[in-house]
Amino acid sequence: MKKLGISMAKLSVLTEGIVHNNNQNFLLHLLQNIYFDNIDNADADAAVEAMHDSIEWIHTQVWEHDGHDSSFVDNLNGREAVRIFLTERVKEMQVEGIIHKVNKVITDGVSGAFQASVIGKDGSEKSFFGWVEIKDEKISSYRVIPS
Repeated sequence: MKKLGISMAKLSVLTEGIVHNNNQNFLLHLLQNIYFDNIDNADADAAVEAMHDSIEWIHTQVWEHDGHDSSFVDNLNGREAVRIFLTERVKEMQVEGIIHKVNKVITDGVSGAFQASVIGKDGSEKSFFGWVEIKDEKISSYRVIPS
């Protein structure tokens, strides 16, 4: 490596940075592009493609609508259970006209956290935090709480 003018230590730091960025970009892709964008487009089948077959999905309501508020926590196990739940819930979200935006993601490739917002038709926002675990390039554990 001396010919390139870069030490092994510097190369290691650069490589760790690339892996770190790839992990973050991958988690952002799973959350925003596959999960939330498809929820916002009322496509529960496509949204759950971000989830592992054995997903543990715990969701505390962020945007209050249709009798759902932050005092209620949905706790589901398995991708099919999440798909069935979301198939009904996305219809309600379409009426509300809300969208989801992931603002920040941190991860080591095995687990991670994110900060996101639910945005209403009038531009109002409700912030929330999430914790995820990743297995086989899918989200295997998903927990969301309002901030």
